[in-house]
Amino acid sequence: MSIDYSKFAFPKPAKKEKKNKQPIKGKKHKQTKETEIPKTTKYQVWERDKRQCILCGRPVSYEYACCHYIKRSAGGLGVPQNIFTACESCHGEQDNGKRAKELTKMAGGYLRRYYGKAWKVENLIYKKYK
Repeated sequence: MSIDYSKFAFPKPAKKEKKNKQPIKGKKHKQTKETEIPKTTKYQVWERDKRQCILCGRPVSYEYACCHYIKRSAGGLGVPQNIFTACESCHGEQDNGKRAKELTKMAGGYLRRYYGKAWKVENLIYKKYK
């Protein structure tokens, strides 16, 4: 006795069309706005850092005042207390190089000396619920 399995076959469900979500032009997520660095802040930080890399002393243009002490991916705010000026090689090394911890510690010491007791790491991180 053989069983006819065709009676039990289920049809494949129809494929659902994927809807491509289009970002709304001009709209940014609140965290994105808080962590990006405005040009005015870059210029202010560059002037504060005497127009040079704070890690090696090399003179740089104001576009290099873009290094976050608390990384942007970790919610680091785009405020002067969290930003410092670093040349391209020092910035790369501080982000993912062998000396990353050492250079980050140097940058933290520099910012702590500049801002004094008012400088606290917990104030540099984006908080969704304040």
